[in-house]
Amino acid sequence: MIRKIAAAITFMAFVAAYIPGTLAADKNPTAASPLNQSLEKLKTDISSYFIAVTGDVISVDGDMVTINKGTGAAIRTGMRLTSFKEGATFTHPVTKEYLGKMEMPVGTIEISSVGAASSKGRIVSGKAADFADAKVKIAGKKIRILYYQGNVDWNLGDSYFRILLDSGRFELIDTGLQSAGNAEIVAEAKKEGAEVILALSSEELKNTIEITQKLYWVNDGKLFSDSRTSVALASVKQLKFSAGAFAWRQGEALLTYKIPFSAKRMAVGDFRGVGQLDIVFASDTHIGIYKLDVDLKPLWEFNVPGSGEILWIDTLDVNKDGRDEILVTTATGVKSALMAYSTDDTAAMRPGADKGGTVRSFIFSLQDDKFKPIWKGENMFIRALEKNVVAQEFSNADGFEGQLYPLEFNNGRFTKGKPVFIKKGLNIYDFQYVYAPDGRRGYFAWDESGFVNFFNDKGVRTWVSKDEFGGFQDSYKKESRNVVLDKGNWTMKDKFVTANAEVLAVKRNPMFGFVSIKSLGYSSSELRSFWWNGITVEERSYLEQVDGTIVDYVVIGDRLLVLVKPYLLSFDTAKVLLKGENPAAMMLYLFSTKGR
Repeated sequence: MIRKIAAAITFMAFVAAYIPGTLAADKNPTAASPLNQSLEKLKTDISSYFIAVTGDVISVDGDMVTINKGTGAAIRTGMRLTSFKEGATFTHPVTKEYLGKMEMPVGTIEISSVGAASSKGRIVSGKAADFADAKVKIAGKKIRILYYQGNVDWNLGDSYFRILLDSGRFELIDTGLQSAGNAEIVAEAKKEGAEVILALSSEELKNTIEITQKLYWVNDGKLFSDSRTSVALASVKQLKFSAGAFAWRQGEALLTYKIPFSAKRMAVGDFRGVGQLDIVFASDTHIGIYKLDVDLKPLWEFNVPGSGEILWIDTLDVNKDGRDEILVTTATGVKSALMAYSTDDTAAMRPGADKGGTVRSFIFSLQDDKFKPIWKGENMFIRALEKNVVAQEFSNADGFEGQLYPLEFNNGRFTKGKPVFIKKGLNIYDFQYVYAPDGRRGYFAWDESGFVNFFNDKGVRTWVSKDEFGGFQDSYKKESRNVVLDKGNWTMKDKFVTANAEVLAVKRNPMFGFVSIKSLGYSSSELRSFWWNGITVEERSYLEQVDGTIVDYVVIGDRLLVLVKPYLLSFDTAKVLLKGENPAAMMLYLFSTKGR
């Protein structure tokens, strides 16, 4: 059933690829692409164990049998041949045409050594005495194989599945098992009547994915082949982009949580150094850490010093001790762009008024089962960037000011490192690094109009998104002592998140197609994905059709956590109001991204 659904999706992608005027990655679907050539190596290996052959038993010595076939007949160690003796002939009941001889099963042998003209095999089943003067063969019928994809990218595994099917040599049995032990896989194979288990696994390196294929005999679970191949990471990314969007439908989330408070930011971290990722929510001045299970279990909570609004949170192993810290940036007295001209704020806008806006940053570490600040920065923004803490100064006049620089932690002290060179005009939260398959580094960046831009390894902008992404949730006034002069706003950008070699960004759709009232939220949101293949940027929808506003999101391996603020004018929200429930409750969805 899994592959039938995938076949429908693949067919739709095929049709789209060949409609005139659309882009297609490969105009010739039968071409021997580098990806297919890599997967063909695995197919060649498994096929070599099931080449149709017939031979004779020459001698029997204990549990060892010698046959009259060797390398010239493509015999190889690990093969299993069935043994039989010929019985009476049989003919067509009407025409009396000779059809062959009856075959009486004797047992099975497994080839242990191969010579030029003969081979030796161990008896796996049957009595040794019965093998004398018997024949052996590998029949030309299809071999029933349980196909276990393991942790291999879904699109990549599906491509190999179809290559094996197209060979006409195998009958493949798909399985829903995703992370099972050998005993469980063997039990599944026996239940499905398979003869062989094909188990895949993969490891992602810098520019390639290394695939391992292991083959087992079902009746005794013995491993008889262990082969490997390398696939270019760029080829796998191309497969994903060809597969299209991961459309969200009701009930598709693996888990759904209702958050009874207005969370604004979200992150995950291993704060105890035990390999367990916990989730961090930021709301106003409050931080809450929860264990992600079938429900959310509170672990720790604390208030950030002062009364500032939390602008940004990150997690990073700052101390390099295997335990993550929480990075927090807050703002106090900084004017929201939406409220800057309200009657309550006019006094503060007069010449000579004390603006008083302050941005503070903190690093919190878990000590004695409590989160305590180990560093504080005044008028400074911070974030995690490539396993480092980077900072940028704040000013009331401009918001972000000056160059970015790392905060280097040595001997319990933070010191200012050398500046981080980025294109002039970009600020600390505006960009995210990305690497091409050949290792070159570029970066995606927001502009103030809400478009996504790409800058290559030379710092040259080579690509701009076609669409504006709906604007940013938080905008603040640049202060001026001249009440007539409007210096404009500075904005807190939405974060970019890396998922393998891709970069994700939120796109929000306004209520009426052109404007959104922040208190009501957006009618829908989606996550879009960008991939730099070293030459150009490819864009696709990664998660679409989310009702409401995607507030924040994180990627954990093959899991996607999405924090959503419901659309207050939606039918679902109206039903919540009628029930007397809180319509402002946030929703947290957990999706599987396997194969995306």
